[in-house]
Amino acid sequence: MLAFRYLIIIVLLTSACAQVGSISGGVKDVIAPRIEACNPCDGYLNATVEQITIEFDEFVKLQNPTENIILLPANVEYEYSLKGKTLQIDFQEKLKENTTYSLYLNGAIKDITEGNDSLIQIAFSSGPEIDKNNAYFIVSDGYTGKLNENVLIGLYDSLTQIEPTYFSKSDKQGYSRLKALKEGSFFYAAFIDENKNRIRERDEIQFASKTPVYLDSTYSDTLNLSITTPEVELLNIDSKFVTPYILELSLPNWVSFDSLKFKDLDLDVLDGDNFGENTRRFIVSEYVESIEIYIDTLNKKVRNDEDLSLLGLLNPIKKLELFPDDCCIELDFEAPIYSLNGKFSMVNLNDSSVFEFDSSQISVDVNRVIIDLNNQSFSQAMFSIDSAAVSTINGIVNNKVNFVIDRKVEEDLGIINVSVDSDLESWFIELFQNNTLVSAQTDFNKSEIVSFVNLKPGDYDINIVEDNNKNSKWDSFNPKDYTGPEKRYIYNRTIKVKANWEHEVDFIITE
Repeated sequence: MLAFRYLIIIVLLTSACAQVGSISGGVKDVIAPRIEACNPCDGYLNATVEQITIEFDEFVKLQNPTENIILLPANVEYEYSLKGKTLQIDFQEKLKENTTYSLYLNGAIKDITEGNDSLIQIAFSSGPEIDKNNAYFIVSDGYTGKLNENVLIGLYDSLTQIEPTYFSKSDKQGYSRLKALKEGSFFYAAFIDENKNRIRERDEIQFASKTPVYLDSTYSDTLNLSITTPEVELLNIDSKFVTPYILELSLPNWVSFDSLKFKDLDLDVLDGDNFGENTRRFIVSEYVESIEIYIDTLNKKVRNDEDLSLLGLLNPIKKLELFPDDCCIELDFEAPIYSLNGKFSMVNLNDSSVFEFDSSQISVDVNRVIIDLNNQSFSQAMFSIDSAAVSTINGIVNNKVNFVIDRKVEEDLGIINVSVDSDLESWFIELFQNNTLVSAQTDFNKSEIVSFVNLKPGDYDINIVEDNNKNSKWDSFNPKDYTGPEKRYIYNRTIKVKANWEHEVDFIITE
């Protein structure tokens, strides 16, 4: 009896080992399922089959098969089924004669354990010949220049076609090869297909060409595609209150701020608060619950739901750095300033001496307080504004403000001199630190020498932008007129700036 029980336990353990499941521990599976056998396979000719069978090297599952299993051209109805490792595609009608078909598994097949998937294409022909033309692409980010993976590249018979006739995806090197293509002219596009519908949406990162490419047996070029977040044209007024007193407006580019009107109000535009050609900020003198906007044939009512309880800085400050040419501190508040009633002071952190600013050193410009440092000599100081020192017409006041000021001298800073060798008709240059734009200088053509001064020690990168339309800004791809993106040239090394040092850089631009 005891032996019989042991036998039952052994049988149960043995059967459990045969179940399909995931095993914890070990090296993570990062390899997508691979095809072990298929019928017909890639390149098959004279196919008269009623189904396609594909056996994978591991157990798989389907992911959105209705969307992700695609047969092109779409002139045959089909159904699909999955059993273990084998996918079966059953045709509901005969294949069309002398036609090259491509079966795409567009992320439809995933392994059970880690969910790895890939784009699989199987091309076969119902006739004695198969389309053998190819197209080659390299996809990169139009702003950073980095190669892009998993970008959908599509070929289209016309500019108005919604879904591509052929498509593929870029690999880790940004490379993509579209194969088994018929001979002819095709338009092409590349985009990050966020919703997996193979349709290039107006707000998806993308590039497209309005000039077709002709594909035949002699074609071997590799096209470089730079994808960017597109310039999407506004159709209406885009507006919001960023504080109870500051309204931000963005307008369609076919209207002008010159015709802008506010019902029963006169609003001042904030100097320096231009966030692009079509965006500005305006400030109201008194709190309002809503504003009605009129411009050309457009109008809009904007509700003001911002909290009115406290007055603060528009951009809070913990530490402020002053450079050798800086004489003043400019502090932008969230509302127009009605009065100053408290103490503005500064403590020199080197010797603990205290300096109080009088009315001759403090001025107000709408919502901006400007403090003249009166050539105060210090390397580091604590700047303070008493609570309730700044108030609005509604009696809203500030909390106490404290922040540290670091004053730099020329010996603390470095210089980069850039000698640009270029044939570009128009360009501008940008300086970055930690991927943040530090400075930009515009309106150059051909070769120039450009200097960036008063730079904190650290690592810097340089870009030059070919400014085709001479608007002094980088333009991304515009899906409306197929312009852009403007080309960016990235200097091939990082410049390590040292204090009290001039760094010479030769930037040679070649096509």
